[in-house]
Order: sequence, then C-alpha cells, then structure tokens
Amino acid sequence: MNFRNLAVACLINVCTFAHALDEVVVTPARYVQSLGEVIPSVVVITREMIERSPSADIAGLLRWHAGLDIGRTGGAGQQTSVFVRGTNSNHTTVLINGVKMNSATTGAPALEMIDTSVIDRIEVVKGPRSTVYGSEAVGGVINVITSIHDEEKSADFHVTAGRYSTDEQGMHLGYANDRASGNLSFSRLQTEGFPSASSSNTNHGHDRDTFDFNIRTQAGVGELLFGFWQVEGNTKYDSFGTNLDHDRKNNVLNVSLSRPVLENWKSALSVSKIRDEVRQNQTNFLGNKDYALTDRVVYDWKNDIAFNDNVLVLGVSLADEATSSLSFGNSYRQDTRIFSAYLHEQFARNRHTLSTATRYTDHEDFDDAMTWNLEYGYSLWQGTRLFTSIGTGFRAPDSNARFGFGGNPDLKEETSRSIEAGIKHNLTPLTSVSFRIFENKIDNLIEAILIDPDTFAYENRNVDEVRIRGIEFSLGHQSGAWDLGLEGIIQDPRNETDDKALLRRAKRTLTGSVAYSQEQFFIQVNGLVTSERRGIQDVRLPGYGLFDVSIGYHFPYATLALKTENLFDKEYELASGYNVPGQSVFAELHIKPMQ
Repeated sequence: MNFRNLAVACLINVCTFAHALDEVVVTPARYVQSLGEVIPSVVVITREMIERSPSADIAGLLRWHAGLDIGRTGGAGQQTSVFVRGTNSNHTTVLINGVKMNSATTGAPALEMIDTSVIDRIEVVKGPRSTVYGSEAVGGVINVITSIHDEEKSADFHVTAGRYSTDEQGMHLGYANDRASGNLSFSRLQTEGFPSASSSNTNHGHDRDTFDFNIRTQAGVGELLFGFWQVEGNTKYDSFGTNLDHDRKNNVLNVSLSRPVLENWKSALSVSKIRDEVRQNQTNFLGNKDYALTDRVVYDWKNDIAFNDNVLVLGVSLADEATSSLSFGNSYRQDTRIFSAYLHEQFARNRHTLSTATRYTDHEDFDDAMTWNLEYGYSLWQGTRLFTSIGTGFRAPDSNARFGFGGNPDLKEETSRSIEAGIKHNLTPLTSVSFRIFENKIDNLIEAILIDPDTFAYENRNVDEVRIRGIEFSLGHQSGAWDLGLEGIIQDPRNETDDKALLRRAKRTLTGSVAYSQEQFFIQVNGLVTSERRGIQDVRLPGYGLFDVSIGYHFPYATLALKTENLFDKEYELASGYNVPGQSVFAELHIKPMQ
C-alpha cells in the first residue's frame, strides 16, 4: 500500500457536521462558542464515545485523533506523553474542568493517571493557546470535563474485567433541582499489567482510585460552583533492569462565584488549587527516597461582556507555585509567583468574524512575556468558510530543567510563532469536510546536552530551533444510526539545529471510526495507521496499524459491552525498548437503575 497516496486522498480530522450544528465548546477562548464557528482545530470526545471505547485512560482515547501522537513506556500507569501537532509533550496544557494540572516540577501532565470513567467530555484545541492559558500551551490544550449531569436523579454503577487481570469498579450519583445540581463519582482500577520493558520478565502492575465531586447552586442572582477531583495510585516499573514502584497523587480543587453586573456583563471570581505528588518507595544510593512535588494556587477574575454580536473577555490572574524535589541526591525548593492580564475580543459582522487575544505575563523568574492571537473567518457562501490565524506562545522552563539533574538556572523561556489557514465546507447537510495547513516555529528549545562523556554529565541548554509544518484534512458524516469519521495528518516536526526529526512523532497518521447505534445495541470499529518514528539514539520505531472493536447491548436498566483492544495482536513500540498491550478483551457492565 502506498501510504502517502492513501493519506493525501483520505486525511481527515473527525468532525460530524450534524453534531456541530448545535455543539458548543468552552476551551478555545474560555467562553461558550458554537463549534461550527470556532476557527482553531478542535476535537470533541463525548461521553457516548468514551463509553464505546475499550480504553481505561485518556491516552487511549486521544490516540484515535490525528495530530495527537502518544508516547508510552509500558501499560497502564506507565509514563505517558502526548505530542500535539509535533510539539513536545510539555508544550500541551492539560486542564481538569478548566484548571491546569501540569506539574511545575516537570512541566508535563500526569496523563497516565486520568481515568475515563468519570469524564463527561474532552475538548482538544490544536495550536498555540498561551494567550488564553499561559505557559505550556505552545502546542495546544486538552480540557477534561468531569461528570456534570443535570438530570433530576441519576445513578450509574459499572464493573469491568479483562486481560492482564484488569478489573475496575465505579459508581456515579447525581441530583438536580431548579436551584442546584450535584454529582459524585468514584472508580477503582487494578491491573497486574505486563513487563513494561522489553528486557524484563516481571509484570509491572498499577492501581488507582479516582474521586470526583462537584456541586453547582444559585447564590442570590449569581452562581456558586465547587469541584474536587483526585486520583491516587501506585505503579510498578522497570528502571535499568531494577524493579521499582512509586506512589502518585494528583488533585484539583476549584471554587468559583459568578454573577451578572449588568444585563450584558458577567463577572466571575475563582480560586483553584492543584497538587502533583510522586513519591518513590525505594531508597536511592544515598539511602533517601526520591520525590517530586508541585503545589499551585491560582486566583482569577474574569469578565465576559457581550454587545450586539461581539464578545469582550478581560481579566487578571495570580498564580503561586511551590515545587520541591529530591532525585539521586540532588534536591531543590522553589517558589514562584506569576501575574497575568488578558484581553480577548470577538467581532462578528455579516460574513466576517475576527478574534483577537492578548496576554501579558509577569513571571517572577523570567522576562515579561506578551503573547497574542489573531484569527479571521469569512463565510464565502452558505456552508463554506475560509479562515486564517497567527499566534505566539511561550513556555517558562520547569523547575527540574533549572535545578534538577543537569539543571541550568540561566535557561531562557521557549517561544513560538504559529500560522494556519484553511477551509471548511459542508458537502451535504450531513457531511462536512475541512482542509488546514499550519506551521509552528519554536525558538530556544531546551535540550539536555552531554558535556562530559567520562562522567555522563549533562546540562540543559537553550540550543535548538524547531519548525513544524503540516497539512490536515477533515471529513465527517452522520446519517441515522451511522456515524463515520476519518482523520489524518501529514507533518514534518524537525529540529533545524541538527536537521533531525523530533522524537516519537510520526510524519503521517490516518485514523478512522465507524459506529452503528440502535436503541438496543451498538458496534464501533476504530482503525489507525501511522508511519515510522525516530526513537532515542536514532533508533527506528517502525510504523504500525491498529484496530479496536466494541460491541454493546442495551437492556432496560443496563448495558453490557464487549471491547477488544489491538484486535489483531499487533506488535509495535511507542517508545524504544518498551512493550505495549497485546490483544486485550474486556467485558463491561453498566447498571443505570434510574434510566
């Protein structure tokens, strides 16, 4: 098969027009927008899609969308990375209900700890969003929205069992009336796993408990929202032939109060707190147990002002970050304060839509940063829209890069400039297609440089310049019980300093899904084909193809599903020297007594 010809003919990015007509999203600009009118590339994963998927964590859901490459050092609970449109894994901001969960110690989010059972929907924005969300959002944003249901009464109990002695139990309870609503979810996952490293014969298991609670209530003429999400677990892993394990805890607390100031002016005050904690259970060579901690508190005041067809968003935020770490005898403690002021505007007139955004960031440890986005859309005729955008981003070096192993306190922030253009067209009322071209240039990329081969001493330095160019196409169709989508990308993520492809990123990816749903049953097939990738020390990671299948039957108060991951037991690698799951069959039962 000529992959290049197939990709050029079929490249697509899931986008179902029938859904887009009334679908709204909040992640691209932090206010409600119609998905059909949003200019950036956006992926929406609904609860229905999640329930049909055999994946127990978020990485398994993201992999079926082109431009979202996954790197993983084994099975469940092992270190997991996502590369959005070829950018680094720490160039993506991951949110839990709008609150950034990225570790300030490493800069990366704990994707491997996010359980899908408590997720209501996921919104992914591809492209720079530093103007909206600050540092890290150079490549994009992933917003995980947990269970928020407005039914008067709801209950859901589920159990899952499958390969690698995997079992999960969970429950969800919800209640709502005219003035308030609340949801409570809990899940427990256990798996014996398989050897994470290809050189190991020991299974590396994982367990985690996930808790989610949120309540929304009227407060006078305003609204009070309280939310708390936490996951806590243990992961066994291989470290250069030694079997180790660590405990990890992540939690996100968010409290916000919003109220109208005027008829067209809504103001919201929020306070959020996150914790990212990793503790090693074995001692290092000095007899100490390594750890890495991040605590972040963010105060945010946001104002939404609507006039005619225009929207103005302005606000300020203050973040206090505290990081500490002990690793192989190297320790540090660092406190950082970050102040930001932001302004977003959207103007709509006749066939024209113009969005502008500016963010000023006063980072205690670095120079002030000014980021901006400019987006323009034009409705050529009914059902056809042209669009273009340009924007900048930045990422402040994380604490590990500055003070950890190979740390360099003199590091500069990474900066980026991105440009994109494309067209959306509705072929029929049920079918849509889109085409995008993009380029993202990143300067001062941080790289670990070997400075002493005899002692294997490394130092982090701003040495690299990266240019990522790509093409995306999209096509989606929904008709009756059928829902079809294909998506794909051709990209060239290249380090221009040494003229090498960036690690673990495919140049070509094609994915597709076919779902058939009736009142009593559903069946879904997902497929993925991706090209080879470059691994560490220039090891070649061959391209591969995967298929997942899910079949379910709806009883009056329950749903029974059979799900198969890696249907044809394909052998492949997401990271050099590490295993991936083989063919895995799972049985899942959902009981909904109040349905």
